[in-house]
Amino acid sequence: MRILYIGDQGSVGGAARALVEVVTEVKKFGVEPIVVTSVYDNLNEEIESYGISTIACGHQSAMNPKSPYKWKRPLKYPYECLRYYKSLPGAIKTIEENIDIHTIDLIHTNSARNDIGCLLRNKYNIPHVMHIREFGQEDFECCVYRLNYYKYLNQGTDRFLAISKAVANSWTRKGINSSKLQVLYDGVDISKIQIKENYRSRNEDLHMVITGGVCNAKGQHLAIEAMGLLPDMIKPHVYLSIIGWTDPRYVERLKKIIESYKLEEQVSFLDARNDIYKVLKDYDVGLTCSRSEGFGRVTAEYLYAGLTAIGADTGATSELIKDQETGLIFSYDNVKDLSQKIVECYRNPVKMRKLGLNAHKDAERFSAVRNADEILEVYHSLL
Repeated sequence: MRILYIGDQGSVGGAARALVEVVTEVKKFGVEPIVVTSVYDNLNEEIESYGISTIACGHQSAMNPKSPYKWKRPLKYPYECLRYYKSLPGAIKTIEENIDIHTIDLIHTNSARNDIGCLLRNKYNIPHVMHIREFGQEDFECCVYRLNYYKYLNQGTDRFLAISKAVANSWTRKGINSSKLQVLYDGVDISKIQIKENYRSRNEDLHMVITGGVCNAKGQHLAIEAMGLLPDMIKPHVYLSIIGWTDPRYVERLKKIIESYKLEEQVSFLDARNDIYKVLKDYDVGLTCSRSEGFGRVTAEYLYAGLTAIGADTGATSELIKDQETGLIFSYDNVKDLSQKIVECYRNPVKMRKLGLNAHKDAERFSAVRNADEILEVYHSLL
């Protein structure tokens, strides 16, 4: 079975990690993946290191986040729209010149931001699967460049795979055909995650981590503000590491909040790390403060590593964390509630250990192997 995978325009973040894990896992089942990216970079090199072919075709996304600067939006939209439409003919031509399309059994688009798979499906009548990995508007305030985009996706896709119930409900409301839509939770390569063994004792310092893109949608500001509201006797004993690629403008905002609460010695920025699966076990609490998380790979990673996961009651986070059983849920944008959850963790190390052990066991449902097996079932049903 030869499958053409269409990658997102971006090459970092959860969607890119999911793509790597999907293609490497299905390859073990005898599938021959061929991956198409927009540009050739480290993502291609990583995929090729597994013996998988890749090409870069220069396609642009049909959906992109709005500019954070409102004055730029009237200029950015027509510019990005023009780039998108101009990229399509060249991208299709590059794919056709480098791949014998008639040998492709199925097309799998990794993100609903990209519709080039729809073009290929309609042109060659090849079954097309599209992953929906984010909300679009609710999380990243994306704008769409193609008119009647959701109708167009319906016409060019045979099966949609939403990574959570929350994402599925959102896209159904937007117009995606529910009869073609299936919920399939994302997979994480849990075999690489080192498991927490040493849990903290009462009155020891509490070490928290929040991983992923450092941007407003991920809510790192809520974590810092919650630390600022901690009781004076607890505050000096709570530390936070912020790990991930950064939006410089947002980081400046975070630094001002840190300064206002005098948390300079307790909050650290560690940038993106390649060894995240090894270092998670060194933390006690994993935070997910996103405005609207489509799935939350980092949440699944916290859970499997055995951390106490604290997550917002938005998006799919509450589908991953079972409140008071495998972690704690707080009311989004209510920093007082989040602060109280942190206090609860500090004062109850025995409960933290119980939550962590429960979380590790429950998170096996998010394994990349399970995910690949379910995706293969989808392929076979379409073929």
